[in-house]
Amino acid sequence: MFPYFTVFGFRVGLYGIMMAVALLAAYLVLSLGMRRRGIRFEAAILIECCAFGLALLGAYLLYLVASVGLGNVLRMIRAGDWEQLLQNGGLVFYGGLIGGILGVILGCKLCGLRFLPVLDLCAPAIALAHGFGRLGCLFAGCCYGIPCDWFFCFPLSEQIAGGQKLFPVQLVEAVCDAILFFALWRYARKARPVGKSAGIYLMAYAVCRFVLEFFRYDEIRGHFLALSTSQWVSIPLFLAGVILYFGIAKRNVNEEIFVTDMARIPVKEKK
Repeated sequence: MFPYFTVFGFRVGLYGIMMAVALLAAYLVLSLGMRRRGIRFEAAILIECCAFGLALLGAYLLYLVASVGLGNVLRMIRAGDWEQLLQNGGLVFYGGLIGGILGVILGCKLCGLRFLPVLDLCAPAIALAHGFGRLGCLFAGCCYGIPCDWFFCFPLSEQIAGGQKLFPVQLVEAVCDAILFFALWRYARKARPVGKSAGIYLMAYAVCRFVLEFFRYDEIRGHFLALSTSQWVSIPLFLAGVILYFGIAKRNVNEEIFVTDMARIPVKEKK
């Protein structure tokens, strides 16, 4: 739709801009949530760097598996054909989500924090960042929806689906992410059992994504038995959310977030 704009003769990609905005938004939300819990802002930076780095790696790896095929990827690796392998570029959110969660685990280990309470703090940040990311998809013209003639549908470009009007699935998902962010942010203002916020996020987003996949039109993400790759991933993630919300949360009420005092904001001594 608007893949780039020009500044002083240089092309600036809007997808990259929205990724940067998503990263900044996630940091601000995460740092505010951590400050409420008495955690240093340096810990928020470290955890986000770990999460964002592994999220990019996970998003790229799942893209390769879904679009190129695991068999083809392994064949290229065995043949040492790295140039052909790396020519395939793209990101899949679910791969990024799984990689990001692994990054949060790593960051918590480095900071001396417990994983589940931090994952609760990350839930609204993930929702907000993903919303900005989907706006980037809309500008770039990827992850587009099915052809339709409803009043809110519009074409992305002549090169996409022949210039047909398309269901704005990227915009709808961005709105869903925004609603989920505000709901989680308000929910987290009070003390909650550990795992509740993360469980709500996983369940709500998995349902939203499963439904919206029926309105997707790009075939690059792959299908199996009438369901897309993302729909298959949505099922275990929804179940993980159920386990967090209804199972683990009951046994971890008001869990201490600190394993060590490394990430704790020092208490100023009164003179």
